[in-house]
Amino acid sequence: MEIELTQVPRDDPSMLRLAGALRNEVEKRGAHNGVARPHTPLTEAIKADSDTLVAYVGQEAAGMGALRMVSPGIAEIKRMYVVPEHRGAGVAKRILEELEQLARQHGVRAVRLDTNARLTEANRMYREAGYREIADYNSNPRADRWYEKSLA
Repeated sequence: MEIELTQVPRDDPSMLRLAGALRNEVEKRGAHNGVARPHTPLTEAIKADSDTLVAYVGQEAAGMGALRMVSPGIAEIKRMYVVPEHRGAGVAKRILEELEQLARQHGVRAVRLDTNARLTEANRMYREAGYREIADYNSNPRADRWYEKSLA
């Protein structure tokens, strides 16, 4: 299976559809710590993202991820998501690796991310990719796991 990664603009229809699917899955799986879904439209939520990638398998948008600059030398990985039909095929790993490469190109020395314990596959992937659990760095009430990886 060939996975093609494409950097897309903030209003890309495939990216917005995938981001909506991610929001829905977080709700469905209860990975929100009982905190209500943000009322922020997706187009507003992604304004601070510097790079957004969509992974295609054939013509199908199979996953996405974004990079947000947090402070000098620190970036945050946001909205990692792979549609269920393509999970376990390396799509998320490819997205994560490419986001890390983009972060290096921006001069970032460490990347962070937050997630929820109920998203067990994501937590396992982050640990296997070299992320270590850290203290809460962003006060996201819907997260209960925070990770960081040094890119040095």
